[in-house]
Amino acid sequence: MSSINGLLLVKKPSGVTSHDLVDQARKIFKTREVGHAGTLDPLASGLMVLLLGQATKLSPYIMDGDKAYSVEVLLGLKTDMLDVTGKTLQEKEVTSEHIQKVTQAVQELSGEFEWPVPMYSAVKVGGQKLYEIARENKVIETPQKIMKFWNVDQTTDSNKTFWVDLECSKGSFIRTWVDQLGDRLGTGACMKSLVRTRSQPFSLEQALSLEETQEQVDQGRLPSNYISMSWALPQLKKARVQRFDQTLLLNGQISHDLRRLMIGLVDPSESSMLQAVSMKDDRLLALIAYEKGQGFKIKRVFSERAE
Repeated sequence: MSSINGLLLVKKPSGVTSHDLVDQARKIFKTREVGHAGTLDPLASGLMVLLLGQATKLSPYIMDGDKAYSVEVLLGLKTDMLDVTGKTLQEKEVTSEHIQKVTQAVQELSGEFEWPVPMYSAVKVGGQKLYEIARENKVIETPQKIMKFWNVDQTTDSNKTFWVDLECSKGSFIRTWVDQLGDRLGTGACMKSLVRTRSQPFSLEQALSLEETQEQVDQGRLPSNYISMSWALPQLKKARVQRFDQTLLLNGQISHDLRRLMIGLVDPSESSMLQAVSMKDDRLLALIAYEKGQGFKIKRVFSERAE
């Protein structure tokens, strides 16, 4: 199979690190150019978006998307990592009175909140990751972060253990949401398991395991969980480019004809982003930003290596 440049939608199993998943994909596609658009903790499972070849350059644009999860909540246990793999900090009895308050408490945790970032996370403070600081037993002021949650829906009956579906903005921590729920109920709580069901605009239903991916690659075809670069950012309008305009664009220049085409695709009163694709084969050529009052600016150019 020739070198490919695109997205791979993968079902990550629990107990495997995101780094392990990337390494396996490198072996399947025989390339070192494999990245990701957001990791998952080893405990978590579900959708991971891997980036192959030149698609690694799309990482910041894809990572900006909203996420959706199904989280299993365990009441009565508080840990340092905010999940069941952490060290126990507190255990409390969960009574029927607590259980009766679960549904209302879940619904109240929909919205925008300023909450502390988990100490066992990769967020950096003073150039050092929080989980490194935590392992060194250093005492610091935990940074706060705006986190947004919506479409919060308890999907199993109220009990000591139950499932909740929710959506969240980039950089929001599900473990923190669970911890806040436990505090609200007065029982403490931690994350028992987690499944990422969506990474905007892709869903878990589109994904395959790496074993299934390997089977299709062994058959000499692109796997069904592969997304070409021209469809990696479907939220962006496409400017279709041909011939001389394409040559100029790949050399970092925007022709007058292309400018005229793109001005019809944007709202001049707002900044936005466009993708330029080849009219011949629908290949992604470049990402172009429209900046209010400044015009068009090329943000990324992609070479002509075949997929």
